[in-house]
Amino acid sequence: MPNIRLNKMVRIATVLLVVTSFATAQGPRNGTVAGSHLLVPQGARYLSGGGATATAVGVEAIYWNPAGLARAESNIDVLMARRSFIADINISYVAAAMKLGSLGSLGLTARTFNIGEIATTTVFAPDGTGEKFTPTVFVLGVTFARLMSDRTSVGMGINFINEGFAGVNASGVSLDAGVQYSSFLDVPGLTIGVALRNFGAPMRYDGSALWIDAPIAGSNRGTEWYKVTAAAFDMPFNMDIAASYSMDLGPGSMNLGFTFENNNAAQDEFRLLAEYSFGDLGTVRFGNLMSAGITDDENTSIDESAIENIFGTTSFGATLNLSRFTGVNLSIDYAYFTTKYFDANQVFALRFGL
Repeated sequence: MPNIRLNKMVRIATVLLVVTSFATAQGPRNGTVAGSHLLVPQGARYLSGGGATATAVGVEAIYWNPAGLARAESNIDVLMARRSFIADINISYVAAAMKLGSLGSLGLTARTFNIGEIATTTVFAPDGTGEKFTPTVFVLGVTFARLMSDRTSVGMGINFINEGFAGVNASGVSLDAGVQYSSFLDVPGLTIGVALRNFGAPMRYDGSALWIDAPIAGSNRGTEWYKVTAAAFDMPFNMDIAASYSMDLGPGSMNLGFTFENNNAAQDEFRLLAEYSFGDLGTVRFGNLMSAGITDDENTSIDESAIENIFGTTSFGATLNLSRFTGVNLSIDYAYFTTKYFDANQVFALRFGL
């Protein structure tokens, strides 16, 4: 009886998550939100995220769906990843998680964006003043997840975001929450998941660089110091609904994943993943990301090609399990993302558990 009630509560919570997300979503808003770097996938195992919200487990689930953290195979999980992003930007990601017995699982994450130096330009020196500045962007996170039954898990995460450059800075807090349900409808191998990510108050830049020395309008008093109040921008809130089906094929297994992402910061997307595992030796993957198109009731003349997703294309990846050679739960992940207009992205990740 307790399990029946628990499963019913989880299903109700899942429905509420979906309804809330659709009520909050406001359609595509490319380039109008803060912290858009929160949408860059972390790790390499799940590529662009096809089915990841349903099947991601352990430390890698922290990004896709915090509920999956409760399903870690090891008592302690560590992940270190590095991604070559666009425009010579590199992303470093470190995550660690541990089981806390019957209390659940706790995870900590840190990601940094190495953007490099940028030349300072002004209206009067469009080619540069000779000075340079280095933007800083980092995200720190804490996640907690718990198994509610042998089939269901729930999780929640909180992220502290900080961005700064040339005398201005912005910080904010975002929340993630999710649910995973395995053997859905009593079908073995069928798993579903729902996750709400990047929910938080708007971010606003502030700092000494926003003070300007300017003349007073309609006065002959010369100049005065004024502080510019920067506009506030919403977080890139999005909701993922995913399903995954795993099939045993004798010497290996096949996993097919599908995710629909309702995105408040850009176009909605469909994410696909096909994965074949060679037992405990390794895995190969193929992923695809497709835009669901643009819908705008107020302006139907939007040129979709003008705001296309440069990652709306294919990705490939593989995992090499080294546990049989090292005696510990150790693996190396690789992912390759084709892009438009920029060099392809590559991700290398090292995972180990105790």
